[in-house]
Amino acid sequence: MEDVHEPTLPEAPPFNDQHWKTLCSLADAIIPCVNDKSGPNEGEGHFQPAYSVVTRPSDVGDELAREYLAEKPSLIPEFKDALARIVFDGINATQRRELFLILSVLGNRTSTFLTGHVTPFTALPVYTRSVIIQGWEKSRLPILRKLHKTFTQLTILAWIRTSPSLRRVLSFPEHVAGHNFGPGFDFNFERPWPTSEKPEVAGVDGTIVLETDILVLGSGCTGAVAAASLAAQGLEVMVADKGYHWSPQCLPMTEDKALHNLFENGGLTGSESGNIYAVSGSCFGGGGTVNWSASLQLQEYVRREWASQYGLPYFTSSAFQADMDAVCQRMGVGVAEVKQNFTNQRLLSGARKLGMNASVVPQNTGGAAHECGLCTLGCGSCGKKGPTETWLPDAARNGARFIEGFSCSHLLFSTARSDCRNGNRRAIGAFGIWSGRKSKDGITRSRRLRIVARRAVVLATGALATPHLLQRSGIRNPHLGEHLKLHPVSFLSAVYDEDIRPWEGAILTSVVKDFESISSGYGVKLEATAMVPSMFLLLFPWSSGLDWKTFCAKMRRMTGYISLARDTGEGKITMDPSDSKKIRLSYDVSKKDGKHIATGLVALAKIQFIEGAREIHVSVPGMHPYVREDRYDRPGTETSTDLNDPAFCTWLARLERYATMGMPAHTTYGSAHQMGTARMAASPELGVVDPHGLVWGCEALYVVDTSVLPGATGVNPMITAMATARGISRGIPQAVSGASEAEPSRAKL
Repeated sequence: MEDVHEPTLPEAPPFNDQHWKTLCSLADAIIPCVNDKSGPNEGEGHFQPAYSVVTRPSDVGDELAREYLAEKPSLIPEFKDALARIVFDGINATQRRELFLILSVLGNRTSTFLTGHVTPFTALPVYTRSVIIQGWEKSRLPILRKLHKTFTQLTILAWIRTSPSLRRVLSFPEHVAGHNFGPGFDFNFERPWPTSEKPEVAGVDGTIVLETDILVLGSGCTGAVAAASLAAQGLEVMVADKGYHWSPQCLPMTEDKALHNLFENGGLTGSESGNIYAVSGSCFGGGGTVNWSASLQLQEYVRREWASQYGLPYFTSSAFQADMDAVCQRMGVGVAEVKQNFTNQRLLSGARKLGMNASVVPQNTGGAAHECGLCTLGCGSCGKKGPTETWLPDAARNGARFIEGFSCSHLLFSTARSDCRNGNRRAIGAFGIWSGRKSKDGITRSRRLRIVARRAVVLATGALATPHLLQRSGIRNPHLGEHLKLHPVSFLSAVYDEDIRPWEGAILTSVVKDFESISSGYGVKLEATAMVPSMFLLLFPWSSGLDWKTFCAKMRRMTGYISLARDTGEGKITMDPSDSKKIRLSYDVSKKDGKHIATGLVALAKIQFIEGAREIHVSVPGMHPYVREDRYDRPGTETSTDLNDPAFCTWLARLERYATMGMPAHTTYGSAHQMGTARMAASPELGVVDPHGLVWGCEALYVVDTSVLPGATGVNPMITAMATARGISRGIPQAVSGASEAEPSRAKL
């Protein structure tokens, strides 16, 4: 079994001593020490109620409860390292400079205009610091509201990842109960390192050169389908990915290791405004390694929209339907063996009581039952039939070769006139840095690597990375990087009386579709979500340190849901001018989409209320939780599930206002689906790639990932994108036949 890479620190420390002092003073006010000896205003009178919440489960004893409540970030050795990685990986250079400036100001007397106090922030009592942070959220000044969001989210994310007591309070496991490791597939990865037994061709600068017919960049769902299809058609295929393959025995990983080894940017790619965080896979198998098994086909009204608006009859053809059916069949997609856990059953049951259209979500689990709630950290059972269990082994059996740890700097294009038709540039490969796995002594071998593609280059690096790579490679198109769709989501959690342990059982096996077409095909779907602390708790608003600690301690009794929008709004991906290796993500949820999301939250709240939830929390700033009144706790009384209950109606009315007026401007959203940044269209005036997946203005350069989807799918885009990749790949061999000797023809679906 390979050694899982430990999260690494940036080479240059991002903070100086004064920065750290200020950060720790902020963090200790956001996640404060609370004990029965707390002084005035610092938990006095609140310790006992909080203690009662934490010790409610019978397995949380006095010592653990006190340790948890007394915990503060500055005394956690790993907290600083985690925070440094988040700042270095998750935000761009400009945002880091702004952060450093604010930290410098807060550390001296010039902080008065930010805090209202002459005394430096670091010298103020904990309670005063907490009140200042609370005040920032309610400020009329956008900069202060942004400070509140920035520091609470940075602190919460680093604390959740490193808290020595939180997971023990929750009884959150490192491994799935009753887990059996699957066999996996033994991939034979290329090692582009010269040896006496294997002398690769190298240039004078030491660059290693490898050759193949087709180079597929990216090993996720779409790259895997393309590789399998092309290899099956007799072409020599090489699949290269910057991520690494992890055997079943390494999975699921712990949260911190998974975020470092399986996800892009340590788990979160934030927008410029900080209002949305995108989560995307970055490992061998890509998003298919970390997704939740949901396998929904593209709906007819979206297919019609794409065909008519972008001149793409493929999406309304029987060929596209056959491609969707084929990818589903290969992964064993179905509902026959689906078992609903508590969270999903509550969604189905409550929706049906209210007359809503609730249904079971098909799973790509090979027709077998699969009850792993930690699959987003990697599926060690191999029950999830993602790329590493299906398409990539298929490609290997047909001779495909694989490289892990290849970070592509830019694409290569031919300079020969004979290779350029009608002024188009011919793609002939890729250049980048290959980095081997860390050795046991911590050393990583790296080498410049050029991969020559004799016939074609196929991009499958995802809707965030593909436009960035094309931009770095000199491709120009007004639509490149534009039209980013994210399926923004807001969260709802419901706290029940019983111990649920919501991470047990399958993750997303139910859906409510009543609100999917609120406005001409745009709306929301209501679904369950992965219940992993560092992913679920982050986006719920912080109002006080004590409330936050008690909220987190209730997670073992929570169910969790998302209101997922098919977004009408859009954003864009650009290259960070300070660091060409990083992207800038610009996206703000539109007012219309915010209304749709709020409508979904209202429906979820009704569903959870009628199912008997004790508390209902939503990830909307300023929206306090609904807590069922104590009168229902009296012996002999039943829990009220009457939607006309006055207290519930009063609370719900506040939430309903957002469905009418739009969500608060500083609401934070999540995204696990990224689409549209190199969209397919019938002309370069409408898109980046043609109906065959070929980049406009280029030869032998194809894109097959979610970036080619013309708009938001409204469902998990996996099946749609895999089907599209299959259709594009089917036409590539004919288009590039004889490409190394003669002019190419185009691929056809």
